[in-house]
Amino acid sequence: MRNFINWAIIQRIEDSPEKFIIQRKVSLMNSFLFGYENIFLRPENEEHLGEKYKDMPSIDEYARKKYHAEKIGTRNFESVISFSCEDERDFFRNYLDFLKEYEDKFPLDHPILYIPRKTPKFSVKELMGGMRRRYSMYFGNYDLSELRAFLDGYFLCKDDYLLSWDQFDTDLKRFTQNIACETLHLTGKFVTWDRKYRYDRDWNAWGSVSEKHAKEILEHFWSDLERFTGEKIG
Repeated sequence: MRNFINWAIIQRIEDSPEKFIIQRKVSLMNSFLFGYENIFLRPENEEHLGEKYKDMPSIDEYARKKYHAEKIGTRNFESVISFSCEDERDFFRNYLDFLKEYEDKFPLDHPILYIPRKTPKFSVKELMGGMRRRYSMYFGNYDLSELRAFLDGYFLCKDDYLLSWDQFDTDLKRFTQNIACETLHLTGKFVTWDRKYRYDRDWNAWGSVSEKHAKEILEHFWSDLERFTGEKIG
């Protein structure tokens, strides 16, 4: 079935990636969109759209056909596109271009409006408990920046759609805002809370660390969050 893409938020990210996801990185954009879309929003007339466009191919199906990649098994279209890209920024550009190509190839009769669900799909506290137990299942790696992007999307959605904040939301936001780097005292649009938190535990704020070390940093984060909020996470 055809995928439905929320171009309203995608366009905002493309126009100002440093404002929304900081780095031009596909995984961060997907984490951001997970927080923005998957908890509260749904396409208007969702069931009707699903039925109307059920015979159109999904993005994965289109990518496999275009690149003659029918034998790649369960890998998604991102792995197909990334194969020929130079680096993360090149992948980011090509990824967005491919989404636009897909939209042009399988046009909709009219733009889709996204509206809040009557009941959220998940409680963010319960969802974060699942993330603590199986972080890589949600984000594909153990980098704290993925959680930061997810929460940025989550909080922006609440603000965009004037959704109410519960006490956990408020405490969670305050916790991230209060994170300070004890090693360096720098400011700027790229000095995000996850970078500050990570730098005190690993000097290379952008570079990769071992999986073991990344897991240790995450566990420190969950424990600190629990102490700050007084809530059990996971």
